[in-house]
Amino acid sequence: MKWLIRIIPLCIVIMTSGQSGPKLDRLLQEFLAANPHADYNADGVLTEPEAAKYRKMATYISKQAVHLDGMPERKLADHSYGPNWRNTLDFWQAESDQPTPVLLIFHPGGFVGGDKSLYYGSPLVMACLENGISVVLANYRYVTQAPFPASHHDAARVIQYVRHHATAWGIDPERVAMSGASAGGNMSVWLAVRDDLADPDSDDPILRESTRLTTIIGFNSQTSNDPFFIWENIYLGNDAHSSTYQFYGVDMMPIDDLKAELLTPRLRKVAYEATALNHISKDDPPVFLIHPESLSEWDGKPLPVGTAQSKYAHHIAFGKHFKDHYESQGLECKLRGIKETSVEEQLAWLQKWFEPAQSL
Repeated sequence: MKWLIRIIPLCIVIMTSGQSGPKLDRLLQEFLAANPHADYNADGVLTEPEAAKYRKMATYISKQAVHLDGMPERKLADHSYGPNWRNTLDFWQAESDQPTPVLLIFHPGGFVGGDKSLYYGSPLVMACLENGISVVLANYRYVTQAPFPASHHDAARVIQYVRHHATAWGIDPERVAMSGASAGGNMSVWLAVRDDLADPDSDDPILRESTRLTTIIGFNSQTSNDPFFIWENIYLGNDAHSSTYQFYGVDMMPIDDLKAELLTPRLRKVAYEATALNHISKDDPPVFLIHPESLSEWDGKPLPVGTAQSKYAHHIAFGKHFKDHYESQGLECKLRGIKETSVEEQLAWLQKWFEPAQSL
């Protein structure tokens, strides 16, 4: 990974030299010239935090690469599925004489960080490959680069891209499932219930493909991205998740100003579209939601003021509201705490819906 050799020494200089003024500006400009992707918000100016974040991510990816040694060889590595530099995927083809089902997995990171390499060597990935299920790991645009729905539409394009190449990749296009954690789980549950995003009239043949899924397994999924739903049903605090501003494409501002901004007709429309709960219909696939705690550990009330962001953002309350709505439509939703499930149960869930093939 020659780019890592280029990144890390210069970042260390930037972050440890104590430079400021023209010399620091020059170092940042040189770094940006060598690593244009470090400019996360694409404004043409590299800041010290952006350089530090890029160094951290580069180091993390390098460390994760060691897990590839215990995996089968990738058929495709860092393969481009779209125009943005974050639109890359890895593909593992399970051994089979017949077209295989496929699980697409998207990483966590609050929509502002993370990388597909998190899942290198993951137990679920390995279990799938050992049991005839091919795997795709994909990156997507951060909300620092483009607000909602960019990340979700990137995930939709991965579904379409895989279907478009199904014959060449040995994939059964009618058996496509999705998974992910936190932001990745958010996109998974949204695409499970969102009406088909296929555009039959598109000049791009990939965009003509269906985005409908056979099933999903969502870890720590936010089933609503509407802060007002969260303040009423999930968390009673008077603050917003740190990614909320960038998710909605608004500047940092006091919380009362944010609430006023989120009440504008434009952002009410965005919040409605971004919320999986609003898109449930009777033709949606079975869903498996997994959260850090079990239902027995929750009293059914919104979490109190002062609850840590990492707790309320992943809480099983999101899953319970979704399950209640889903089952009221006669749809199947399994809800578990992480300690109540296992990789074997998750694999069995996929196998149940992959065999026989479910119609789209």
